[in-house]
Amino acid sequence: MKSGDVLFWIWLAEALGPAYQKTSQLLSLYDNPYDLFQAEEAELERIEDFPERVRAALSDKSLKHASDILSACERLGISILTYGEDEYPYVLRELADPPILLYYIGQLPDWNRKLCVAMVGTRRMSAYGLHSSYRIAYETAMANAVVVSGMATGIDGVCSAAALAANGETVAVLGCGVDSIYPKHHRRLRDAICKRGAVISEYPPGTEPRGYHFPARNRIISGMSQATVVLEAGIGSGSLITAKDAILQGRQVYALPANVGSHGAEGTNGLLRDGAKPIIEAADLLEAYRHVYADTLAINSMLQNRAAPYADLHYLQELGVIELTEHSQKNGASVGTVATQSLTQKKLREAEEKSRRVTVKKKREQAESKKMEKTVAEIDECTDGGQTPDEVLSSLTPVQQAVLAAIPDDRAISADSLNALDYPYGDVVAALTVLEIMGMIQKLPGALYTKL
Repeated sequence: MKSGDVLFWIWLAEALGPAYQKTSQLLSLYDNPYDLFQAEEAELERIEDFPERVRAALSDKSLKHASDILSACERLGISILTYGEDEYPYVLRELADPPILLYYIGQLPDWNRKLCVAMVGTRRMSAYGLHSSYRIAYETAMANAVVVSGMATGIDGVCSAAALAANGETVAVLGCGVDSIYPKHHRRLRDAICKRGAVISEYPPGTEPRGYHFPARNRIISGMSQATVVLEAGIGSGSLITAKDAILQGRQVYALPANVGSHGAEGTNGLLRDGAKPIIEAADLLEAYRHVYADTLAINSMLQNRAAPYADLHYLQELGVIELTEHSQKNGASVGTVATQSLTQKKLREAEEKSRRVTVKKKREQAESKKMEKTVAEIDECTDGGQTPDEVLSSLTPVQQAVLAAIPDDRAISADSLNALDYPYGDVVAALTVLEIMGMIQKLPGALYTKL
């Protein structure tokens, strides 16, 4: 695509902002962003159901900001895939709020011919979650499916690393610019992904991680995948938001069963109770897509050659996904090298017993900004039940208070109706997500919200 064409796609993406819910509707009215750029103000006024903020942004015909972004991409070696290109994931075009473009570093997989599987989970993973996630992601990648994650601390990072260990393809969707490394300790993981897959984002280079970026990012993870797998998640885990997005997008959700009462069991077992399909091994998912992706899936080869790969802890440490203690490095090495042994219940119990002696020290994600840190703190405090109702209300940000006040007590309203609030749409989406996690509102089918 010519740089001039890309320039107008960037202009449109910046005008609408990420996760704008009428993006698909607007794109259906114009063949390309240049035609929209040429539209006069009077023509824009005739577009129904579009807030004044959007009309004003589309009326601004300056290309300087878009040109600056394009120059930064060329300088940093960042590629751009637009909505108008054939290589754009066709499943994302099914969304009402598809990303207008994707910035990326690395090599894009042939995701229009291959099965893409989103794999997400908690940051506070257990040994069971670590080993199970690694094994399932390894087998999925070994079968020539693409593993999609958010490259977050914990389960996400393990799944990306497992796909790389299987010589498979993986894609990481970021909530910041692809030139940023978040979390910081995943620098080596990110570099490894770029060599055998891609790191992508709808945010332009130079964009720092913000709390409200991640709910928008999650819709891309689930939206570009035919199935979403939640491998371990507590009640307050952001991976449950990804699962809800997948359900609303018409995608299949799978969940790893866990012992009732164990760490990270509430979220996954809750998904199973509500209709998600259980997954014990990758074949549980892959078989459902055997015929649809017969030309690219290699399930039989995977089943014949898999070696029950328990997590290679030293490989995970090398990529910065986990940190082993001195004790575990001396006594737990065998846990990371049992991949060549056959999978039996006895060996699984032995591996799990050894894994208890391994301390997986999760590096706390360093907040890239005070806003991100505040969002995480709000979620943690409220889901832990450490505040009274009055304290919770007083802790809300102005935009969260405005969103909560705008939702009636007696009926559900759509997210679009909140466009009248004098806040950027991304801030409103973030506020809805935080309020939902806090248990103050509930998201219903059709992007409707009601108070609890």
